[in-house]
Amino acid sequence: GTCHSLRSRMNSLRVFSRLATVSRRGFAAAAKPAHGAEELRLTFASPDKAFFTNAVVKQVDVPTLAGTVGILANHVPTIGVLKPGVVTVTDAEGKQVRLFVSSGTLAMNIDGTCQVLAEEAVKVEDIDESLARQELESAQRASSEGSEVARAEAGIRAEVAEALVKAVSGH
Repeated sequence: GTCHSLRSRMNSLRVFSRLATVSRRGFAAAAKPAHGAEELRLTFASPDKAFFTNAVVKQVDVPTLAGTVGILANHVPTIGVLKPGVVTVTDAEGKQVRLFVSSGTLAMNIDGTCQVLAEEAVKVEDIDESLARQELESAQRASSEGSEVARAEAGIRAEVAEALVKAVSGH
């Protein structure tokens, strides 16, 4: 038993030191952006639609579980998980496009490319406020009844609906 646990501890230590080396290399590389990364190239898509494909943009503001992340060219490489909310893209001319996302991922790469991949995405101006409010009320009612799983699912629906209402009403 003792020999086995020592061996597994040694293995974890090796894996950890390898990870530490990789992350150090990553941070060192992040300090000097790749050549030509003075522009931000955005790909923003959902399973049924591409909103931006390798487009040069000024800035992307993304709602993540860690808070809203504002991404400009030369942003440090990062990976994030989207939470329900509004992604604001400021294009090269300074015009803003606002899209509601339910969930998904964000990846900022060392070469100046950024991918926002959303489970669902819809332009804020296309959201029907009264339908969003109905969905919120229905989900809130459902979150207090049924099995634990049903309540949890209703809680997630309520979170998305609440973010939808906020997005469309501007609060």
